[in-house]
Amino acid sequence: MENPITEAKKELIQWIKEMDELEDIAEVMELKDRMNSNGKVAETQSEYVVKDDFDERFAKGLTSAESRKRTREFIEKLPWKK
Repeated sequence: MENPITEAKKELIQWIKEMDELEDIAEVMELKDRMNSNGKVAETQSEYVVKDDFDERFAKGLTSAESRKRTREFIEKLPWKK
């Protein structure tokens, strides 16, 4: 048995394909715009492509000595019960 949502989507797609009235298509477009604008930003993800700068970030990272030093300092600052 096929998913009822999938079946409904197929039916809607077929119905929209058969539409000829510009007013009806405009109403469907308005509904789509309202659905997309409910607190969502309808922008493509391609605008937010982030370059892979792993090597640069890794080079700027902590050395093992600096990491050990910071870890020791953090542990010494913890509220140990005596």
